[in-house]
Amino acid sequence: MPLPLKPGYNFNFARLRRPPHFEMPSAEAYTDFYGLSYVVSGERMVYSPNGTTILQQGDLNFIPRYVYTRSTPVAEKPFEFILLKFTDALLSDLLKVIGTDTYNELCEESIIRFEKTTQNKIVSILNEMEAEWNNYNVYSELILKGLLYRLIIICLRERTIGGMPIHTLEKKHDCLSNAIKYIKVHLRENPSLVETAKGIHVSPSYLSKIFINQLHTSFSDFVLNEKMQCAQKLLVNSKLSMTQIALEAGFSSNAYFSDCFKRSMGISPTQFRKENGNG
Repeated sequence: MPLPLKPGYNFNFARLRRPPHFEMPSAEAYTDFYGLSYVVSGERMVYSPNGTTILQQGDLNFIPRYVYTRSTPVAEKPFEFILLKFTDALLSDLLKVIGTDTYNELCEESIIRFEKTTQNKIVSILNEMEAEWNNYNVYSELILKGLLYRLIIICLRERTIGGMPIHTLEKKHDCLSNAIKYIKVHLRENPSLVETAKGIHVSPSYLSKIFINQLHTSFSDFVLNEKMQCAQKLLVNSKLSMTQIALEAGFSSNAYFSDCFKRSMGISPTQFRKENGNG
C-alpha cells in the first residue's frame, strides 16, 4: 500500500528510481491524499479503471484518491520519476478558485503533456520544490504550497495533450493495447488466451510472447490482475453482493473469487470492503 505522509505534514516530495523490470505486485489507491507524478526518464505502462496508458519522459499525471492503479515496465531501462503527495488541506485554497470539477478533470486525464518550453518550467518548479523539501523548516509548507499551485495552474493553462485512451497508444504497442482492450471488454466472460488472440487476429503463441516480452507477466496472470482490479473497484464503489461481484469480475464462483482475492491481497473481500469504507 502507498506510504503515508509524515505525521503533521500535508506534503511529501520524492525522487524515485525503479529498475528495468520492477512492477507493482498489486494495484494501489491513495485514500488520505492526492498525488502528482512527473516522468524524468524511462517508460511505464499504467493500468487503472479509466484505461491503460504509457508514461514517458516529460509526461505528468495527477493521481486521484480511491482509484486503484498498477504499473508495469515496457522498456529495458530504469524508470525515474518525481512523486508529489498532498492533502486536501494543502489543496483547499486553490480549489476555491479553480473549482473541484476543474481539478477532477485534470485527474481524469491519463497523461498530461507539454511543449518543451513548458516542460522546462515544470522541471524548474520541481527543482525548487526538491531544494525546499531537503531544507524543510517552519516556512517550507507555505513555499511548497505556492509552488504546487503554480505547477497546477501551468497544467491548466499550457497542457497540449489531455489524456491518451487505449486506442491511441503508440503503434509499437498496438497488439498489446488491442489485447488489453479486448480483455477489459470481455472480462466478465473470463477471456482465454485463444479467445483473445482470435478476437484481435493474432496467433495465441504470438500474443503470449507479447505479454511476456513487454509486460514480463503471463497472459493468465495479467487477466487475473484485471479481475482483481475490477473486483476492488466494485467492492469500494458498489453495494453488489459478493456473488454478483465475483460474476462481474469474471470469476466462476464466489468461493473461487474469495480464495483468489485472499491469496492476492492477504485479506478477504469482505474485510477489504470494510477497510475501504463500504462495509
